Amino acid sequence: MQSDINIALLLIGMALVTTISRSFFLILGERVKVSDWVLEAIRFAPLAAMIAILAPEIFLPAGASSVAEFNLSLPNIWGGIAAMIAFHFSKKMIPTLIVGMAVFTLARFWFY
Repeated sequence: MQSDINIALLLIGMALVTTISRSFFLILGERVKVSDWVLEAIRFAPLAAMIAILAPEIFLPAGASSVAEFNLSLPNIWGGIAAMIAFHFSKKMIPTLIVGMAVFTLARFWFY
C-alpha cells in the first residue's frame, strides 16, 4: 500500500516538473531573453537524444549491462553502419532503411 502511494507521488511529481519546465517559455513569453549560445546549444538537443537512444541499441547486445559486452559479430552494428553510410550518400530515408535492413539481415545469417 505504501509503495503504491510512493509511486503515485513520484508520477505526480514528474508530471509537475515536466509541465513546468516545458511551459516555462510559454508562460513568460517575450519577457525572458535567451542568449544566442543557449539557443545554439538547444538546437543539438534532438540529435543528442536520438544518439543516446540508438547507440546502445546498435552497439550492444540485448540486455547488455556494460560496454564490455561489445561484440563485432552483432548484426545490429553492421546494419547501423550500413544505414549511416547509405544516408550519408543518399540523404533519403527509404534507401537508408532498405540498405540498413538488408545488411542487418545478411549479417544475421552470416554470424548466426
